[in-house]
Amino acid sequence: MDQTSITASDLRQMLAFVGEAITKEEARLNALDAAIGDGDHGITMRVGFNAIHTRVSSLPATAGIDAVLREAGVAFMGGTGGAIGVLFGKMLIAAGAALKGHLEIAPAEFKLLLDSMETSLATAGKAKPGDKTMLDAVHAAHQAVLELGNSQPELAMLLAHTSQAARVAAESTAGMLARAGRASRLGDRALGHPDPGAVSFSIVLGAMAEWTQRNFLRTR
Repeated sequence: MDQTSITASDLRQMLAFVGEAITKEEARLNALDAAIGDGDHGITMRVGFNAIHTRVSSLPATAGIDAVLREAGVAFMGGTGGAIGVLFGKMLIAAGAALKGHLEIAPAEFKLLLDSMETSLATAGKAKPGDKTMLDAVHAAHQAVLELGNSQPELAMLLAHTSQAARVAAESTAGMLARAGRASRLGDRALGHPDPGAVSFSIVLGAMAEWTQRNFLRTR
């Protein structure tokens, strides 16, 4: 298979693969969250992606990319509790709205997806880059696309590029003071600990990149 875009059918498979990656990282995400939160972030992400898998698997074959993303967001919000459920769910719903009518996710659509996710997360979470939240990883991924300008690589390479930016940004949150969310009450005690939301978003993008490389580049 040598593709440069993701169809709605591809997206369903990709979301299932992301869910498997999140499940493998559940313990690590819980440990990160235990340092600055309730210690259940990995559980929440796993439960949320299980809910996504159940919902999107039951959608009709004719469901488009916008419907898959919207229903994934609704399922995540409905299947989880707490702030992360609302924030991550709204990001997916916003991505679906941004791609309404689009038949595939190519580099241009991926840029729209990240733009809508960042806007949604900043608005719903009342945060900005540097506040030690998931937004730091989302913002870094979005900026990585913008910095490429018109010289965008094929989708598989673009996903690899943005997932690397998100991973570096997530790691960098360890040196930040938390200025939003529950961790903001810890002051200096949050230093040295990466934000679990930023890490989980980097895992999501990393899994998306891995799925694309496995399925789109395997015949090259």
